Amino acid sequence: MPLPFILLGAAVLAGGFGVKKGLDAKSDFDRAESLNREAQRIFDSAQKSLETARNSAQEALETLGKQKFTIYSNSLIPFVEAFSQIKNIDFKDEKLLGDFSLAVTQTDMLAVRDISLLMQDVVKGGVGSLGAGGLAGLAAYGGVGLLGTASTGTAIGGLTGVAATNATLAWLGGGSLAAGGFGMAGGMAVLGGIVAGPVLAVGGMMMASKAQEAKEDAYANRDKANLAAEQMKAAQVVTEGITLRIEQIHEVLSDLNARFKEFLFGLQKLVKSETDYRSYSEADKKGVMMAAMIAKTLKNIVETPVIDEKGAITSASRKVLEETQGVMKQLNLK
Repeated sequence: MPLPFILLGAAVLAGGFGVKKGLDAKSDFDRAESLNREAQRIFDSAQKSLETARNSAQEALETLGKQKFTIYSNSLIPFVEAFSQIKNIDFKDEKLLGDFSLAVTQTDMLAVRDISLLMQDVVKGGVGSLGAGGLAGLAAYGGVGLLGTASTGTAIGGLTGVAATNATLAWLGGGSLAAGGFGMAGGMAVLGGIVAGPVLAVGGMMMASKAQEAKEDAYANRDKANLAAEQMKAAQVVTEGITLRIEQIHEVLSDLNARFKEFLFGLQKLVKSETDYRSYSEADKKGVMMAAMIAKTLKNIVETPVIDEKGAITSASRKVLEETQGVMKQLNLK
């Protein structure tokens, strides 16, 4: 065969091989692009669900914070003002002990008085002075937790102080990096011990020097997206659990505080006419003690932390809810 035909045949074969390689490369690049789009969808969907859960938690925190503020302002502080006027209170009144298996002591009342006095300056500033961060701190920790230093009564005006010890609260409360929060990654890093998801580079197909490498990188991207999605789902479950606990506390506080207002009104009316406990009727003495016991219970609920420094729901918040149910049953408030 003449040489020119041999060269022509080789050129055709080479050209065909090149076309195939080109088609294979295009197929690999198309697959890589498809995988990267899938990875982005997986990541974005999980992130959106987690953000929805966070928004719900933030709303619940602010609602509970406002509720606690109102209880301090309209219930506990007025109670302390009225109760402190009563002289010669007998906390061991044997005639009443049969009616109260859940005793209230002078120490209990001093604790209610102390936190109420500490919260007076905060209340005077109005709920608006707390800001979203202060409300989140009040909801999560109560009055003592809200105060930077209990002895000075310095209130935390934003999330900065709170976030210094609890990135989860900063995240749940909407804290930004600029405000002292830690953003999504920081919140997830401590939320139930979950490690923050890997940073996913899926801003578009990675144009590797070789099509095969691009496809392999895209598979790795999808794996990272799936891992991040699993971690965000776990964080979402924890976040939803925190929201549920907050809503449970809000419901119990609403019921208990509504009943407490009746006793508070009676107590305020009583001390206007007489402040010596010894001269009270048995019905009035019982009313004083019931008001004191409900005040103690309210104080315990609003001061019990909902989440701990690691971002997990506290067992104490579950316990105080159970104890409150017992008190309400004992006092025939349900």
